[in-house]
Amino acid sequence: MSVFRVDQSVFDLFPNARFAAVVVRGANNQERVPEIDRLLDEAVARVQAEFSGVDPKSHGNIAVWREAFSSRGWTPSKYLSSIEALVRRLAKGGVMPRINPAVDLANSVSLSLLVPIGSHDLGTAPSGIQVRLSRLDDRFRPMGDAPDETPDDGEIVYAHESDVRTRRWVWRQSRTGLLSENATNILFPIDGFTPQTDGSVIEAAERLADLAPRFLGGTVTLHRIEPEHPAVES
Repeated sequence: MSVFRVDQSVFDLFPNARFAAVVVRGANNQERVPEIDRLLDEAVARVQAEFSGVDPKSHGNIAVWREAFSSRGWTPSKYLSSIEALVRRLAKGGVMPRINPAVDLANSVSLSLLVPIGSHDLGTAPSGIQVRLSRLDDRFRPMGDAPDETPDDGEIVYAHESDVRTRRWVWRQSRTGLLSENATNILFPIDGFTPQTDGSVIEAAERLADLAPRFLGGTVTLHRIEPEHPAVES
């Protein structure tokens, strides 16, 4: 069984898409970690300084996502990649929320290297997480009490079976995809494109693989996902 898989249909649309995955098993995600708070504070400060008076879309790591979204017909000014949304919020003086140690650690690395990083509880995904095109029976459960949504035909999604965890690739997360403090087995997927952000994706994965066991405990494995090796097997 695959813990994480990118379907060939995604690589057919984006032959230059590249992914990394950091899998942590036996993590402790319940206790605040001051070092993670410090790393996130530092990453936020760097982003605010770098993008003060600068339009985030001018940065190559963000522009490549706008180009990818545009190619799928997703208006990039309406549908922001997760990394662009974070950067824009902080550049405008917004506050970076503290969620739990695992999510905060992922956010600190994401902001430091300007790549999207997800946080998925493998305990709620016994069949694994897949990046694929949407299906007719897919359902997305938005945050709060909003009604369920059906992704558009051919939309790239993160999903567990028919439960869509993110819409439009790395645009919006579902409430079923939230990582709680009770999670012990965690998947951190990192998304990018070669050659534009390939180096940043690998550096982010290596940094997470180094920091996660120090601050969360457990055991960690790092995986590279590409067309020739599309899955992380359990």
